[in-house]
Amino acid sequence: MADTQKLNDAFDRFEAALEKFEGALTKRQMVAGEVDALRGDRTKIAQELDLVRTKATELVTTNKSAVGKIDAAMSRIRSVLHSNSGG
Repeated sequence: MADTQKLNDAFDRFEAALEKFEGALTKRQMVAGEVDALRGDRTKIAQELDLVRTKATELVTTNKSAVGKIDAAMSRIRSVLHSNSGG
């Protein structure tokens, strides 16, 4: 009878250990899923960042072009005003 109790106790400990293991495995699978989701988010954010950088570069180029055109127009206006003022 004592041997039967020892065997039952051993099975109880084994079942408890198995439940802990299954819980840890489930937790690990959840973490792995979260890691995959984060990797996907990172990829999406990196692509969006590349797009934003491209647009920023285009805006800088457009801005430089606009500044050049404004400077040229101001020079022409000054020239016209200077010639009309008799100078």
